Amino acid sequence: MSSMQEPIAAGGPSLNMPRAKVVKRRWEAADTVIALAGGLIIVIFAIFGFLCWQGYASTIQNAKVRAQTSANIVATQAGWLLGGGLTSLRLIEAKLAFEPAVLDPVEKADLDTALKALPTGASLALYDPSGTVLPNGGSPVLPASITDKSYFAEVTSGGLTETIGPQDADVTTGAPLIVMARRLGGDTLAGVAVLAIPAVALDTFWDAQAMLPESTISIIRDDGYLIARSPALPETMNVAETSPFWQDVVEHDSGTYDSGRSPADGISRIVGFTHLRDLHVVAIGSVSKDAVVAGLWTAIITVLWLMGPIAIALFGGSLLTARLLRQSAQTQRTLSAAVAHNEVLFREIHHRVKNNLQSVASLLQMQPIPREIKANMGQRIAAMSAVHEHIYRSNDFETVRVRDYLQTLIASMRAGHDPRIEVVEHLDDLAVERDGATPLGLIVNEVVSNAFKHAFPEGRDGTIAVTLERVDDTIGRLIIEDNGVGYDPEAPAKGIGQRLIKALTQQIAGESKIETAPGGGSRFTLEFPLAQVPMG
Repeated sequence: MSSMQEPIAAGGPSLNMPRAKVVKRRWEAADTVIALAGGLIIVIFAIFGFLCWQGYASTIQNAKVRAQTSANIVATQAGWLLGGGLTSLRLIEAKLAFEPAVLDPVEKADLDTALKALPTGASLALYDPSGTVLPNGGSPVLPASITDKSYFAEVTSGGLTETIGPQDADVTTGAPLIVMARRLGGDTLAGVAVLAIPAVALDTFWDAQAMLPESTISIIRDDGYLIARSPALPETMNVAETSPFWQDVVEHDSGTYDSGRSPADGISRIVGFTHLRDLHVVAIGSVSKDAVVAGLWTAIITVLWLMGPIAIALFGGSLLTARLLRQSAQTQRTLSAAVAHNEVLFREIHHRVKNNLQSVASLLQMQPIPREIKANMGQRIAAMSAVHEHIYRSNDFETVRVRDYLQTLIASMRAGHDPRIEVVEHLDDLAVERDGATPLGLIVNEVVSNAFKHAFPEGRDGTIAVTLERVDDTIGRLIIEDNGVGYDPEAPAKGIGQRLIKALTQQIAGESKIETAPGGGSRFTLEFPLAQVPMG
């Protein structure tokens, strides 16, 4: 085996490359603001979309109602128009009893009288069995021969007595016509009567309904052939060949459907229909989907134009707020770091002061001065050192809870004196300002030390009671009482203790006094201000 290592492939990862440390980003208030703003915008647009969908569905439903109403109106009026035309042809057949190819003057007069009862604009023509118009029986709008017309074949060989033909055209103007034909002569074919009504008659139906733009009304035969339409088409068409819905239409009495794009003009419409089964025709009313929803789209676009700037302003405001929050958070982090650094410095300072005081105490013990003075100075230095130790061990650098501090100080003094002297403590958990803790500790040190030294001469047993209590929210009281030999105010002071107590009392802005206790012995009382600790 070769001792050489295989080279790492180009572009491959190096095994000696350090992995990148993935730092998870914390979720901040700024992220919450952006998320809430984005979520609110999404919810608003979702609600708007739902309302648009509801509005569209409601608009289409209203369009179906409108189309069905239009079809019902067309059916009613078409029934009158077509029914009246067929009835007129029946009356004409009843009045005219002519032989084929014969129309005498009397019959001609009867025919003219019958024409006056027909709808305005209607034209009548009579044809012989071969489909040729009779002399004096023609009409300018109808052709001279109808042998090529489907309605002629229907009434002569199709087994029908009367029929309504597909849309036809005026032979002179080309205008659309509604054509109805009736077989004459009963079982023996004597001819055919043809009645033509201008398809513009449907325009009166249209005008009466105030239809929307691009809407239509129509009359269509059962087989799908167009009879008439408004707006008119230039020629007839077979709807059954182009509409997949026509079979359903002829099977039902009424209803609506979406026609899709019309083969006649390419416009999509909502269609309502009513089936006139006795006439074998279907009345149609249709409304343009584009025209129906045009108002809805206008409203939607208008609202979007209003919502768009509001959404942009809302999101932009959230980004600005998030930026300010991030700046504020960064400032808070900087301040927190500074506070934490200052706390470390404060702890270090108090720790160094304590160590320096201990060094001073050690140097003091090396000086050639009387032992009693060394002991007194050492206790005072220890009292000051204990304050600094208490401060750097706590998390509060502004105020000092003096109960634990005084307990430590009293225990230290008790350990260096006669164990037969009992110390009783009643200490409330009071707080003083940081600068007031050292003077208070020194005062306790001086008074308790004096009691140990002078209150119980010649090895007497005794008790020293130290009480710390709250007078009110701003004042605390320290009482140090012993049951020793008592206090003589006339006795001259031998040391600096009383002067030191007086100076320390002034330093903490307090008031102190020494007096004879009610049961004998001495009693020291100090009232001093408390630190104002915030609630909570």
